[in-house]
Amino acid sequence: MKMLEIRKLADCTVEEAVEAWNKGFEGYYFDMATTPEAFTKRGEQEGLSADLSVIAFEDGKPAGIVRNGIREIRGKKVAWNGGTGVAPALRGKGAGRKLMEASLALLREAGADIATLEAVSENVPAIELYKKMGYVIVDTVHFLQLKGKAGGADSGAGRAIVLEKAAPEEAGRLPFYRGDFTWQTHWQSVKDGEALIAYSPEGEALGYAYYRKNVGVDGKHAATVLYQCVAGGEDEKTVQALLAAVFGDFSDDINRLAVNVPEELNKTTYEALLGLGFETTTKQVFMKKGL
Repeated sequence: MKMLEIRKLADCTVEEAVEAWNKGFEGYYFDMATTPEAFTKRGEQEGLSADLSVIAFEDGKPAGIVRNGIREIRGKKVAWNGGTGVAPALRGKGAGRKLMEASLALLREAGADIATLEAVSENVPAIELYKKMGYVIVDTVHFLQLKGKAGGADSGAGRAIVLEKAAPEEAGRLPFYRGDFTWQTHWQSVKDGEALIAYSPEGEALGYAYYRKNVGVDGKHAATVLYQCVAGGEDEKTVQALLAAVFGDFSDDINRLAVNVPEELNKTTYEALLGLGFETTTKQVFMKKGL
């Protein structure tokens, strides 16, 4: 490996950042290529910070990147690694470790309490690196999909449940809100989405779900993307009622997606989605490290 220099993303141009990203994710498990516009937009949408992110340069040329952000969740500063990429020629030669060391140093300086990330389950070298850096696997999370018309969801009949429309932020104020799920499923990442809160007839909050409905080029509903569906106490009937309301009667010929659903931390929702016919398209390990 030639001379490797680590710089803050804030000290680089967006063109350098995009080159580092595209080189870093060359040959990845799925297409991660980006453009200056998409790179900038993603940073804004997901709360990623140029001051907390780093780029590796080999002999002056971008060759790797780590993008980070920090959010305060219930009094704790939680950091997220939104992508670690190393150019193919540098993989297995210590560049990833140097990027991670520089990245974690910035997070500590910023007062982060917890560092989080996800890694594709098949990406064993990356997972082993993260373990060496002190991360531990806390769950397995799934991208789930169900395309086209399907049988439909149980509406949760048998329990009196009142569903009210809300903003995703309102779900974030509930006492059982899961801020310990993956970063991209936090309400802050879905500000422009829709939410439903389930109540008992007496007005007690029982659960919530938030999601986004996407339209196609023809202006028609093309997909519904679920980010979180949670019931206090993991109540199955509440989850069923919320899923039925989010996805409708499954008669529409649309794409239905659920993002980063945890196997164990959100077991009731995960199993309910499988029961509806959703299938895993990508599986990741969810990892955390105390700082």
